[in-house]
Amino acid sequence: MPLPFPVVATDDPLAEQPNGPSTAGSLLRVLTALPKRSDNLVAVVNGLFGDALDDRDSSWATPMTIRAGDTVLPLDRDSLRNSLSTVDVGPRLCVLVHGLMSTESIWRFPGDRSTTLGTLLADDHDMTVLSVRYNTGRHISDNGRELAQLLSHLVSAWPVRVREINLIGHSMGGLVIRSAGHYARRQRTRGRRLPVGRRWTSKVRRVVLIGVPNTGAGLEAVVHSASAALWALPIPTTRLVGLGLDQRSAGIKDLRFGAIVEEDWAERDPGARQRNFPHLPDRLHRAKHLVIGGTITTDPDHPLAKMLGDVLVTSPSVSGRSTDGDLFPHATTRTFPKITHNTLAHHPDVYQAITDWW
Repeated sequence: MPLPFPVVATDDPLAEQPNGPSTAGSLLRVLTALPKRSDNLVAVVNGLFGDALDDRDSSWATPMTIRAGDTVLPLDRDSLRNSLSTVDVGPRLCVLVHGLMSTESIWRFPGDRSTTLGTLLADDHDMTVLSVRYNTGRHISDNGRELAQLLSHLVSAWPVRVREINLIGHSMGGLVIRSAGHYARRQRTRGRRLPVGRRWTSKVRRVVLIGVPNTGAGLEAVVHSASAALWALPIPTTRLVGLGLDQRSAGIKDLRFGAIVEEDWAERDPGARQRNFPHLPDRLHRAKHLVIGGTITTDPDHPLAKMLGDVLVTSPSVSGRSTDGDLFPHATTRTFPKITHNTLAHHPDVYQAITDWW
């Protein structure tokens, strides 16, 4: 059956497999053949295949950038000042980090495209609000390391002295923030004197983690188990589907157990069904934390709510409770019944909880 759009040549890093084109490669070819390269389509393609796209320097791979509205900010002082000519520049920053297969549009409130979590925070708390866009298919640790570097450059280049940084992450974005904190703190403890711009962690006052799978995402664990089960069946069709599931991105696989540093996945069995690394406590411990989750049911104690959480992340994972102890022992925790995973990023009740806590 012919496709309803022209299929064009594309840089397809997944097309060639030892036994022919893969299911994932075929899907990538279809997605990248769509005539309009919208931001949302690029975000989905990056979430599914972003690590492979990045390895091949594909034009589809999304570079990590810091943005003010729709403007990508250059992080050298002179260029940055010019780019901020229409932005209310202040010493208090808030940086929003989206989750898997998303862009900064996840923060936009339905029915009013001009209202976002960022615009509300800017108006109510007198802050300059920025957002991060990145390739969510890369390893979380790679994105965390790069975010730590970008925040260092941002602080160094900002037109006025930065006195306060606030970080808000949705879903995978919260793991990227935690990873950035680890890499920045690790850099500071290696015994060499760092320029002021690299000390951004000491300026972090608040961290808000919204629907973040701090100890892992149940849905990714289900996908992993399904892949293993399909591979176990001696049927070519089921093994083909299993191959497609196996080729999900490194970023998605990191969600299974909440891997935030390279040691969590490097030289470890990618097929392990049990976590084989410790969950690391939060390194931005000078900041106060707000941890927000949702449930699919009205009653957060309902068995379905305990099993599914907000559909993608369970309440224990959001709160950071694990066999290694509480990741956020002093955090304020809020759970919102009948608010599912993506809706948490742009729900009025969630914003009200954030601004009350602020």
